Amino acid sequence: MSKARLLTWILTVILPILALGQTTGKISGVVKDVKTGEPLIGANVIVTDSQLGAATGVDGSFVILNIPAGDHTLQVNYMGYKQVSLTGVEVLMGRTARVEILMEEDVLQLGETVTVTAERPIVEADKTGSSIHLTSEEISNLPVEGLRNVLELTAGISRNADGTISIRGGSGYEINYQVNGIKSMTTNTGATAFGGMNDKADNSWKYDVNPLAVAQMEVISGGFNAEHGNAQSGVIKVVTKEGGETFSGGFRMEYRPPGQYHWGDYLYSKNQIEWENWGQYNAWLENSKWLRDTSFTLNGIPYNLYEAQNGDYILKDFNVDDSAAINNYNLWVKNHTPSEADVTLVDGYEMVPVTVNGETLYRKDFTLKTLENPTNIMGAYDYRKIPATRYMFSFGGPLGNDPQKMNFFFAGELKSKPTRLPTREKTQDMQNLSFMVSWKPTTKHNFKFTNMYQFYRSGMGSGSEDVRWAGLWGWYGARRKYTLIYDPLREETVLAQSVDYKYLFSSKTFLQASVTHQSEVLFALQLPVPGIEKDAQRVAQGLQETRFLEERGPWFENYRDYYTWSSLYNQASITHYYEGNVSFTSQVNASNLIKIGLEAWLMDQDYNASSSLTVSSFIWRTGFSTNYKAKTRYFAAYVQDKIEFAGMVGNIGLRLDAYNFDGKIPINKYELFYPAENEGFISIGIPAWEDSKTFVTLSPRIGISFPIADKTAFRVQYGHFRSMPLIHRALDNQTNHGWGSYGNPNLEPQLSINYEIGIQQNLWGTHQLDIVTYYNDLKNQTYAIHREATAGSIWKTDEYYGTYTTYTNNSYGSSQGVEITFRNRVASRWRYNLTYTLSQTKIGYHGPYLDLRDMTEDQKQTYTYSASDFISGEDRTHRFNLSLTYGIPENAGPEILGLYPMERMTVGFVYRVSSGAAYFWSPSYQTERKVQNNRRYPLESVTDLQIEKNLTLGGIDFMISIKIRNLFNNKQLTPIDNYRELSEWVTKGVTYIHAEPDPTRNYHIFNYWQAYRNVPREIYMTFGFDF
Repeated sequence: MSKARLLTWILTVILPILALGQTTGKISGVVKDVKTGEPLIGANVIVTDSQLGAATGVDGSFVILNIPAGDHTLQVNYMGYKQVSLTGVEVLMGRTARVEILMEEDVLQLGETVTVTAERPIVEADKTGSSIHLTSEEISNLPVEGLRNVLELTAGISRNADGTISIRGGSGYEINYQVNGIKSMTTNTGATAFGGMNDKADNSWKYDVNPLAVAQMEVISGGFNAEHGNAQSGVIKVVTKEGGETFSGGFRMEYRPPGQYHWGDYLYSKNQIEWENWGQYNAWLENSKWLRDTSFTLNGIPYNLYEAQNGDYILKDFNVDDSAAINNYNLWVKNHTPSEADVTLVDGYEMVPVTVNGETLYRKDFTLKTLENPTNIMGAYDYRKIPATRYMFSFGGPLGNDPQKMNFFFAGELKSKPTRLPTREKTQDMQNLSFMVSWKPTTKHNFKFTNMYQFYRSGMGSGSEDVRWAGLWGWYGARRKYTLIYDPLREETVLAQSVDYKYLFSSKTFLQASVTHQSEVLFALQLPVPGIEKDAQRVAQGLQETRFLEERGPWFENYRDYYTWSSLYNQASITHYYEGNVSFTSQVNASNLIKIGLEAWLMDQDYNASSSLTVSSFIWRTGFSTNYKAKTRYFAAYVQDKIEFAGMVGNIGLRLDAYNFDGKIPINKYELFYPAENEGFISIGIPAWEDSKTFVTLSPRIGISFPIADKTAFRVQYGHFRSMPLIHRALDNQTNHGWGSYGNPNLEPQLSINYEIGIQQNLWGTHQLDIVTYYNDLKNQTYAIHREATAGSIWKTDEYYGTYTTYTNNSYGSSQGVEITFRNRVASRWRYNLTYTLSQTKIGYHGPYLDLRDMTEDQKQTYTYSASDFISGEDRTHRFNLSLTYGIPENAGPEILGLYPMERMTVGFVYRVSSGAAYFWSPSYQTERKVQNNRRYPLESVTDLQIEKNLTLGGIDFMISIKIRNLFNNKQLTPIDNYRELSEWVTKGVTYIHAEPDPTRNYHIFNYWQAYRNVPREIYMTFGFDF
C-alpha cells in the first residue's frame, strides 16, 4: 500500500460517516417452572455479552430485539429459583431464535447456577424464502480461497466467466451485496472508454472480505424482505466480528508456490512457431529484407561474402546487409526473451577466407554469447516464477474502563496473486482493511463507527479464474504476449466510513439512523511506451544512441506490432456516494414485528476515459473516448410486518423505489449533437436536450411459513423485485468518428416477479431436507440496439455504418428450477451439506436491433429480433455441490504413547459438478439466422481438499494447513467462438490444443492455452495463530 493511500485511510478513521444496515436478529422465548410447566411472570432474562435484556410477561414470554448475529448466552434469574445459564443460542441476521427455559426451585437457597446448552432447531420455522447462513467456523474449515468460493457452494449460485456472481441465472450485477450494511457499488463495471458495450474483468473483487473478520454470512437467493431493494436476484449480507470484553486476535500467512497455472506449453517456450522460424540468426541472413541488390540472385552461397581492399573488407553488393540483419536479430531475441531469462546473442565475428570461383573472398564467422536478459522493455517475463502470498490479521478488544461500553475490532488482508497468463500488472494485488468501534454510553444509546478500505490493482481483462478473463483476453489476446506494456493497468480504491446510531426505547422497540459516504476511484494508468516510429525518431534526434526495437518484418508472425507511443486506455473515474437511512422497529404485540424505513442516496460521478493518450473526444484520430458527469438520485421507503402466530410466520412488505439518472436526453434521437468538425456526416445534429425522467415503482412482497406436521414446515413466497439498469448503460457515451455509443438515462426499472414454494423436513432429529421450486419472470430487462444518426460513427461497417449503440428495455427472460439441500444440523465430527439444482434460464429480445429513421416494411422484418427466446449462455441445467468436514476433537483419534497426534485435526472436502455451458452449432447447410444455444458443452467437475491441524502452546492456538484445489487436475473445455474450430470439436473432438487436422492453423499456434478454461491443480500452505 502506498503511503498516500494509507495516510488517507488513517485520516478517514477519525471522521467516520458511513451507514450500517440490518445485521441483528431477535430472541423470543418463554420461561416456565420445570415441574408444573406454569409460566414465570417477571423473570429477568439478560444477554450476557451485551446490555440487552427483558422481563417475562404474564404468559412467561419475552422478546429481545437488536441482538448481534452470532452465538450468545442467556442468564435467567427469578426469585426462589436457581439461576439458569443457557449457552449456544444462535442468532441469525433478520431471524428469530426461539428458546424455552425451564427453571427449578432453589429450596436450600444455595444460589446455584444450572447451565444448559440451547438446542438448535432442525427446521427453521421463520424461513419464508430461500436462504442459508454460514458462520466463520464453517467457512474456515472448507478448502476455499475467499467468500466468493463459499458462495459457489450455495444452491442456485454460480460464478460467471468474467468473475461476477450469478444467482438463479440472473445477471452478475443483480445482487445487493453488503458488508455490515455497507452496499457494494457497481458504478465502474464497464471497460475503459467502451461506452457501456463491454465489461472489465473481476468486477466482484469487492466481495472477498478477510475471513478472519467474518462473524456470519447470509445468502438470500429468493424472497428477500421489503427493506432490501435495487436487486432482482438476491441479497448477500456479511457481518464482521466485534471486539469483546477481552483482547483477541489472529494471523494467517498463506503461500502458493510458483508454477504454470494454465494448460499447454509455456507461452515463451522456444518451441513456439516464432522461435522455430526466427530463433537462429541464419534465418535473418537469408531473408530478402536485407538484400543490397534485390535484382541479383546467386544460389548456393550460404554466407555473406566480402572482398579485401586496402586492409578493409567490402561487402559484395549482391549480399545481405548482415550488420543490419544481426542487429535486428539481437533486438528481436532480447524483446522476445522474458526478463531475467537466458538470452543468446551474436556478440562478434571473425573474418574467414573462402574460395569462390577461384577468387579469395571472406565471410563472417559469428560468435555467440549467452547472458541474462536484464529487462525486457516490452514487458515479457517468466510468469511461472512468481508465488502467491496472502496475509490476514485481526485484533479486537475493549476500550476504556468498562469493556461492555466500548470496544474495537481491526482486521486486514494483503493479497498478491500472479496472473495465470502474462500481463502488464504481473500480479493482482488486493488490500482490505476494516476498523470498527462500538460505543454504548447507556443501555438506550448505541453507536457504531466503521471504516473500510479496499484496494485492487489488476488489468482490464484479468482477474477471473476463467482463462478467457485471466489476461491476454479475447481471441486476439494471444498476439499480445510480447507487447504487454501496451495493455492498461487498473487501480481501484474504495473508502467507506460509517456512523450508526440506535436508540432503544425498550427491549421490543428501537430506532436506527445512519449516514453513509463512500468514495470509489478507478484509474487506468497510462504511460509512454516504446514504438518503432518513436524509437527511430529518438535515435535521429540524438536522444538515444541505438535502436531498442527491431524493424517490422515477417518475424512478427502475426503478433501485435510495436505501433503505439503510449499504453492503451486511460481512465479517471471518481464517484462519491452519500446515503442516509432511518428505520423504526417495534414488536407491537406478541404476533407482529413492524419495521418502517426510509432510504435515500446520491451518487456523484465524474467519468473520463479514452483509448489512448493522444486521442481526443472530438478530433479525428484512431481511438475512442467517453466523458460524462452525473448525480444519480435514489429514494426508497418500505414497511414490513413479521407475523408470528400459532406456529405460522409471515413476512409481508411493500417497497417504494424512485430514481433519476440525472442524464440529458437528445430532443431527436436520430440527430444527436456531435460538437466537432463535420467528418462527412449528413449533419452534426441538433444541440438540444431534455432532462431524464424520474421513475417511481411499488413492489409488494409476501412470504409465509407454517408447520404441516411436527417435523415439517411449508413455505410460499411471492414478490416483485426491481433494480436500476447498470450505470454505464444509462450514462456512458463513446466518440468514435461520430457517436459510437450513447447511453439512455431514461431506461426504466428492471423487474423480476418471483414465485417460490418450499418445504423443510426434519429427518431423524439430526438432518434437514429443504426442497424448493421457483419461477422468476424477468421483464423490462435492458439490451443493446443500433440506431441511425446523422452523426453516427463512420467507422462502423455494413448496415451499421452511421449508427450508434444504445440501450432500451427490450429484453425479457425467465428462470425456473428446483433446489434440494440436505445437511446435518447437530454438532458432530461430521458436517456436510449437499445441494442439487435443476434449472433453466431463458432470455429473449423484442423490437428492432437496428433502428433506422425511415424503415420500410422489409427493413422492419429484417432488422427485428425473432419472437422466440433461447437458453442463456450461462445456463447450467444440473448443479451438484458437496461440502464435507470431519473434525477430530481434543484427546481423540489414534493414541500413541499416551499422545493423540491427530487430535484437533480437520479435513475439509468440496466436490462440485455441473452441466457445461450452452452453445449453438449446426451443419452449415442447416444454419438458421438468430438460432442460439441448441447444444451443451461437456460436464464440468472439480474437487478441493483441505487438511488443518491445530495445537495450543502457551495459551496461543497455532494452526497449519494444506489446501489443494482441483485435486484431480480436471479440465474444463473453454467455449469455442470460431465456427470452424467449433465444427472440428463437434465432429472430431479436436480442440485448440490439438495439432489435428492442421498443425499450422492459427488457433492451434496462438490459442492452444485457451483450450481449457479452469485452473490446473494448486497447492496452498497456511500457517497462523489465534489468541
